Amino acid sequence: MSKTVKTPWWSPIAHFAAHCFVGSIIFIIIGLPAVALSFLVHELESIGVNALTIAVLTTLKVALSVTDALLFLIYLALGIYRALKELANE
Repeated sequence: MSKTVKTPWWSPIAHFAAHCFVGSIIFIIIGLPAVALSFLVHELESIGVNALTIAVLTTLKVALSVTDALLFLIYLALGIYRALKELANE
């Protein structure tokens, strides 16, 4: 005898909300080094560090920020896809 358990209608929404929350936390954790680099670049500029060093650190900061944002958007897009797929299966 097999029992089928019907999931509640709000289950895909709850899964997506959890997905968004976890993704946001990961985004913040990865984004914090970019913010720290920004403060470091500002401080190093004020004490007169070589322009090449400032340019390299600024490039790293921008690359980290852009990569983090793109990966976050991809993560959310996959979450939306999974939520819609889960909703369609109900």
